[in-house]
Amino acid sequence: MRDLVTLMTPAALASLVMSPVHCLFGLHIVRRGVIFIDLAVAQVAALGAAFALLMGSEPGSTHAYVMSLAFGLFGALLVSATRFKLRTVPHEAIIGIIYVVGSACTIIALNRTAHGLEEMQNMLIGNIFTVSMEMVRETAIIYAVVLVVLLTLWRRFHAATEAKSESGFQSVAVDFIFYGLLAFVVASSVKLAGFLLVFTWLVMPPVAILLWMDNLTKAAFFAVPSAMVVSVAGLVAAYYLDSPVGAMMVVTFGIFVTVLYVAKLIAPSRDPKSFGVGEFPNAGD
Repeated sequence: MRDLVTLMTPAALASLVMSPVHCLFGLHIVRRGVIFIDLAVAQVAALGAAFALLMGSEPGSTHAYVMSLAFGLFGALLVSATRFKLRTVPHEAIIGIIYVVGSACTIIALNRTAHGLEEMQNMLIGNIFTVSMEMVRETAIIYAVVLVVLLTLWRRFHAATEAKSESGFQSVAVDFIFYGLLAFVVASSVKLAGFLLVFTWLVMPPVAILLWMDNLTKAAFFAVPSAMVVSVAGLVAAYYLDSPVGAMMVVTFGIFVTVLYVAKLIAPSRDPKSFGVGEFPNAGD
């Protein structure tokens, strides 16, 4: 039991630090219907880290982080600037293109490094059990700053989320701030947790809770603790089942979403539109 606590403490603290902030961003992302925005920004940030490795930097070094952050901010700018409605071309298609091109460039860059295959695997699934307390403290400081800014601008971001079809300089500026903050978060979390878990934290808790309520602010009070509890449950399951940590945490969240989805299907509903195909809930903030 002592071995479990010793091994789990840094990983559990890292999960408790990272999952709430991801979840808050995810509520807006799910509402906007740009589900893969986090993967696009994360992939462009990973491209920056790959270029740093190609230039001779060590994985996890300050230079690699700065390059990752700079590329992530550029990805945020691309996503924000392409928000303008292009007739029949949805924004999600542009985001997909950014992700695919970023992925291809990352593969090309890592293929020219000494440990390219290993680095690609680390970026995909990570290994949160290897996180040190020093890394947890550094991440906590970054996330605390981002959290303060996110909560301060929560209503502004909420208004932009509900007006997702509008365009203009102000909308692009607000989007860039939002996605720029997301780039800070992603650049810090991908190197610790990997793409799969980052995507899971951003999407699965918000989806599970938004199945049951419409209001984003109210949903946050349920989604954040859910993300924290399920994260720790996934860590414990990975330890006892001797499974890859990131993959097991993703599966645990998948079970969580499935349970709430099935419960929603069988629960009596007073709203005749609750299961309308293709409908999104209205935010009542």
